Amino acid sequence: MEIIRACGLNIFLETAAVQRNMVWESVTPPGHWIGTLLKGSLAVEQTGLGEHLWQSGGGTIFSASEPVHTRHVVLRDGSVAAVFVQIEADMAEPLVGGDTLSLIARKTPDPRFALPDAARTIAWQMLGCPLQGTARRLYMTGKAMEMVAHILDNATAPDHDETPAGWSARDVARLHEARSILLAELVHPPSVPELARRVGTNAKKLGAGFQSLFGATVYGFVKTSRLDTARLLLEGGETSIAHVARQVGYQPQHFATEFRRRFGVAPTMIAGKAR
Repeated sequence: MEIIRACGLNIFLETAAVQRNMVWESVTPPGHWIGTLLKGSLAVEQTGLGEHLWQSGGGTIFSASEPVHTRHVVLRDGSVAAVFVQIEADMAEPLVGGDTLSLIARKTPDPRFALPDAARTIAWQMLGCPLQGTARRLYMTGKAMEMVAHILDNATAPDHDETPAGWSARDVARLHEARSILLAELVHPPSVPELARRVGTNAKKLGAGFQSLFGATVYGFVKTSRLDTARLLLEGGETSIAHVARQVGYQPQHFATEFRRRFGVAPTMIAGKAR
């Protein structure tokens, strides 16, 4: 794990190959925590905070006034990728303000928190940063604050606790899990039947649920998410159109047409502004 410390923030970056039933323990220091598991599947037990199932795309916000003993159990072979930002207690109010701290203090470390797509893209950018030394620390600090801003902005939106009409709480949880899988596997998304099987429902129900909860078909959601992610990458400084196209699952020859159709401008215009 890499740890970058700057300006009252501690940034934790993790990428590792793992095997099913692998176990490791750690101590989570006190502070205000915001982060995401970008890839992997874990059962995480924290002293005083309970046990939670972490899946790809899960996000969390919580505060800890004392060190928290944490136990991780890997649920399937593959790899894990995660980005967490700790805001140190004595620097928290100057950085994010008292109202925001009150919001964080009311949250629990439930990884079903809906992570904004922009925050998830920024986290992937952080893991892929090639810079070293001071330049790396400056880049990571800026990106960490940007990620935190998106997450907190999303968290302060009005709560919608009511279950949508016609859908049980279990159905809604499965649909959000399916959405997280698609976001984690945008380049090679599973088919609708395979996705339905993975979350424990059927293809017809999955399709209807996506339309009801997210306002799009499964295919439409993947297409929109790919293009939105591509725009964020270009705005973040990527200059190779072909590279960005492949990162989000497009062939370069089709990417420019779809990008212009969605945003009304060519991707070269966005990349040019970034340069």
